[in-house]
Amino acid sequence: MSQAPAPVAAPGPTPARTAPTGIPPVPSGTPSFDIATPVPSRTPWLLQRLQVVVALAVLIAGAMSVWVIADLRGDLASAPNLAQQYARLGEVQHDLSAAARLAKVSVILGETASGANATAAIDQVVAASGLLVESAKDRPQDAEALQAIGGDTLRYSLTLASAVGSPRAQALPRLAVAQKQLDALLGQLDDLQAQLAAEADARPWSQGTPAVWLVCLAMVAVVVWASWVVAQRSHRVVNLGLAAAVVALLALLSITAAAQGAAISASDTSRSTQFSRVVNTSAAVQHLDAAQQVLTTAVLTQTWDAAARANQTREVKSATVAANKENLTGLSTFTDARDALDTQMSKGEWKAAATALTDTAKKSLSAAAQTVRDTARDVSDSAVTVASSAPTSARATLVIQLVLVILIALVGAALGVLGLYQRLREYR
Repeated sequence: MSQAPAPVAAPGPTPARTAPTGIPPVPSGTPSFDIATPVPSRTPWLLQRLQVVVALAVLIAGAMSVWVIADLRGDLASAPNLAQQYARLGEVQHDLSAAARLAKVSVILGETASGANATAAIDQVVAASGLLVESAKDRPQDAEALQAIGGDTLRYSLTLASAVGSPRAQALPRLAVAQKQLDALLGQLDDLQAQLAAEADARPWSQGTPAVWLVCLAMVAVVVWASWVVAQRSHRVVNLGLAAAVVALLALLSITAAAQGAAISASDTSRSTQFSRVVNTSAAVQHLDAAQQVLTTAVLTQTWDAAARANQTREVKSATVAANKENLTGLSTFTDARDALDTQMSKGEWKAAATALTDTAKKSLSAAAQTVRDTARDVSDSAVTVASSAPTSARATLVIQLVLVILIALVGAALGVLGLYQRLREYR
């Protein structure tokens, strides 16, 4: 009898493998190694901020250059007025002096109030008053001083009007008062001319010029620093955009320096060379008027003493010095006529002296003095014209430089931003 097969046992769970001794078991679901989370690059953040820094650096330097050039244009705007105002005040001095001299001649000749010299004297004061009004309009900063001079001129004219046509005994004290008023007026005009001369001596150096140099150099340093930072991050030596920004900054410095030089050159022409010519011609006429005034007063009062002679000699010497600087003609003829008049007055020949004083012949004292004045006026007018044209031309050049500075600043800032943008794209 066959034997029944043995029953097969059901398969049981597979026993877990025992880990080798000393090695801890690995928990289920845990990776066998760690991967560190990468830190985001800060370079794009840095490049974005450098874009702002570079743009501001170039634009700030451009704004400073614009300020300086605009300041220089404003300074040059007053340059032509200085020479013209000085010459105009010199004409006022001459008109006031001529009025006194003509009033004295009127009394010497015994004219009435409607006589030729008496009328001419008042006309000279009227002309001086008109010039004062014109001067105040041209330079409002002088208006207050000119207003005071205008008031004194009116009182002076009233004194002269009361003297001409009056009997000699009444006219002499009134003319003496008028002479004191004239001396005061001439002193006021001298003070105003001195202020103009002091202003002319100041060269047009904008207060912002040193600041522009410092700011531009500082901005160059900022852009160079930005270039160094970018070179380290990108491992490229040169960034063309930042290099263009540096070139723009250097161009701003160059244009500002050129503008300063052009302004100084134009100012030297207007305020130095041509202004000096106006001063010399004005001084020659002023001293000549004073010398002629002394001679006229001597004939009027019939008094020729050592003090009057010394005063007259001093004025003629001063007139000669000023006239020689500008090669003014006619002064030697005046000196010859003066010497002849001096001889007559020294001898007490007052009638002959009065005839010589009032003579208008070609080589007379009056004609010679007028020749000097006419020549001086021609020289002065020419100097005023040149003094006006040089700053006007320079101001037109400064406008071009002003526009150029604005364009360079904008382009330089844009190129600097663009250069950094190209690097920024590499990190996106």
